[in-house]
Amino acid sequence: MDKTRIIIKEFFYIFTGALVIFSLMEIIWPRIIIAYINLNWILIIWFFIGIVLLILKEQKGKNEK
Repeated sequence: MDKTRIIIKEFFYIFTGALVIFSLMEIIWPRIIIAYINLNWILIIWFFIGIVLLILKEQKGKNEK
C-alpha cells in the first residue's frame, strides 16, 4: 500500500508540474499547447489523483489508531 501511495504522489507531482509549465507556455506563446493537448483533461486527472491521495491519507490515519 505504501508503494502505491508513493507512485500516486509522484504522478500528482508530475501533473502539477505539467500544468504549471503548460500554463506558462500558453501565456508566453498562445495556442502552442492547446492546439495539441486539452488542458481540461490534465486538470481533471490531477484533481482525481489529489482526491485519491486524500482518501489514502485518511485510511492510513485510521489504521494507525
